[in-house]
Amino acid sequence: MNKINHERKTSLLMKLVGESFYELQDFNVTNIAINDVILSTDGSHAKIYITLFKDKERYFEKITKMAPFIRSVVSRNWKYKKLPELEFLIDTVEPNAQRIEKILKEINE
Repeated sequence: MNKINHERKTSLLMKLVGESFYELQDFNVTNIAINDVILSTDGSHAKIYITLFKDKERYFEKITKMAPFIRSVVSRNWKYKKLPELEFLIDTVEPNAQRIEKILKEINE
């Protein structure tokens, strides 16, 4: 798969997953942010990195349980042959970056 096509699929997947959150019941979409989507080179698996702002455990549990439903919602508008399996992961980049910034600030002082 060429790089441009891969990026298009990744971008479309990010958009469709974000839109699918609106169809979940008892779910506040302002509590979640999709930070990154990493699609495997063969397009069979996607890792979706998310940030949850409050009630993290409950929302993460709900998202992982609802992954098949989210995948079915995404499939309605997916225009390629193979729809990847979705794996949701908590993004740890931001907390780690804040911790590193704090350490560097302490070193400079």
